[in-house]
Amino acid sequence: MTAAKTTSAAVLVVDDDEVMRDLLRRVLERSGFAVTTASDGRDGVESLKHHDVDVTITDIAMPVMDGIEMIRSLIAERPNIRIIAVSGVDDWDNHLNTARRLGAKAVLRKPVSGAELVSTVQRVLKAAG
Repeated sequence: MTAAKTTSAAVLVVDDDEVMRDLLRRVLERSGFAVTTASDGRDGVESLKHHDVDVTITDIAMPVMDGIEMIRSLIAERPNIRIIAVSGVDDWDNHLNTARRLGAKAVLRKPVSGAELVSTVQRVLKAAG
């Protein structure tokens, strides 16, 4: 039995780990999402100037601009943006709680399963719809 395809909502995946970024992209694309990627928060903010996305998924611990800084910047510009924060750092609970307080619609702890990722994106999309 294959997973049902979703509507072609657009997702931006921001993660400095190329392997993780590619994995998240492939999982989401297999579920029918159109995916754009960025390698850090600054690239993510820049990407959103050129791509219309429905959900942004961001890692927290990244060089150049971390996920917390990126969330602050995006929420300041687009208060209704849908962000999912992901973290695998030792102090993940503190970082993810900060992300939620800043406006992330959902938080996930790495490693995240493909099913959990897709269901979280779908839930965030439905909640905003």
